[in-house]
Amino acid sequence: MRISYWAAAISDFSIAILVLIPERMGLAEIEYPMGLLSVIAFSWGVLLLIADRQPFERRWILIPTILVVALLTAVRIIFGLNGTIEFSTGLFLYGLVLILLMAYSYQCANKLVSTNK
Repeated sequence: MRISYWAAAISDFSIAILVLIPERMGLAEIEYPMGLLSVIAFSWGVLLLIADRQPFERRWILIPTILVVALLTAVRIIFGLNGTIEFSTGLFLYGLVLILLMAYSYQCANKLVSTNK
C-alpha cells in the first residue's frame, strides 16, 4: 500500500522538476503552462505523502491518482503516436505498472478494511 503512495509521489516530484526544463518539453524557453503543471504535480505528490501517514483510512486518494496517471499515460501515447514527442515504451510501461500497483493496493486495502469490521 505504502509503495503505491511513494511510487506515485516520486513520479509527481519528478514531473514537477522535469516539466520546468524547456529542452525536455521540446521548447526553447519556459512557458506559463509548464509552471502550472509543475505546481499541480508537486502538490499532488505532497497529497500522496500525507495520505501515506494513514494509508488505509486515506486509500480513496488512490482512485483519483489512478485517473491522473491513466490520463497522463494516454496523453503521452497520443502525442507520441502523432509525432509531437518521441514515443517511449518504457514510460508507457511505467504508467501501466503504476496504475496496476495502485489498483491492486486499493483492492487489497478495501478487503482488509472490510474483514476487520
